[in-house]
Amino acid sequence: MRGTALALGLVLAAACGPSAQQLRTQHIQRARVAAQERPGPRQAVDLADAIHNAFRAGDYKQNPQALQSDVTLALQTLDRAAVTAGLDGPTLVAWKGLLFMDTQRYKEGLAAFEESFAMGPNKVAGRNLIVIYGAANRPQDVGATCSATVEVLRTDDEKLDLIAMCRQNMNAASPEGEMAWMSPQLVAWYQGENARRMQAQLDAQAAAAERQRYENRVVRQTEQCAARCKEKGLVCQNDCPRGDQACDNRCVEINHACLDRCESRAYEKLDQ
Repeated sequence: MRGTALALGLVLAAACGPSAQQLRTQHIQRARVAAQERPGPRQAVDLADAIHNAFRAGDYKQNPQALQSDVTLALQTLDRAAVTAGLDGPTLVAWKGLLFMDTQRYKEGLAAFEESFAMGPNKVAGRNLIVIYGAANRPQDVGATCSATVEVLRTDDEKLDLIAMCRQNMNAASPEGEMAWMSPQLVAWYQGENARRMQAQLDAQAAAAERQRYENRVVRQTEQCAARCKEKGLVCQNDCPRGDQACDNRCVEINHACLDRCESRAYEKLDQ
């Protein structure tokens, strides 16, 4: 009963909270205020990102005028921030490209992505250009963009994700064609990293299987221990004089204590 009440309480609490769309709207509002107070690159990107996420979630479908208004503000904020952006300059231009695309200004979006990438290879422009060039069946441009973008990525996960995207957008008929843009060093790293991760996954699966086998053994041992406790309890009760309730109760207590020891040993073996 208490568990049911707690579950109902959690459901009601969730129902009373803001929806996902309301949270996205609040993010835009906070980002707008922050960008007005301090129109730096971080604040400009945060505002553009908030609007872009809301667009992708479909929040503007019923109000396209709001999208145009918010995008105009974000573009102006990005332009103001670009004055002192320094190394962040290419990324700010790339975010302009995303917002152009969100408002179906596709030529301006492509131009912004290409301008951004010419200023300096970056993740935002690179990933979008790869998809655009791939859709246009321009494998040479896909390869060149992939080769430059992978060099500026910071983590192995980002690199693997980009390589997968590049292989798909090369539109090649063979793995060799998909990877034609990759340097020998990158191919060696890619193959080695994939092998390492596959081995790590196999090791994890083997460890999980061994753990499961061990836990099954502990469960069987506990069941056997409990069976012995039951047997001892029955023997104890059989030895009690007929009608001796106190003796019978002691046998029950002995049985419970025995079961507790079985359970305690099982938890110790399972490190719980």
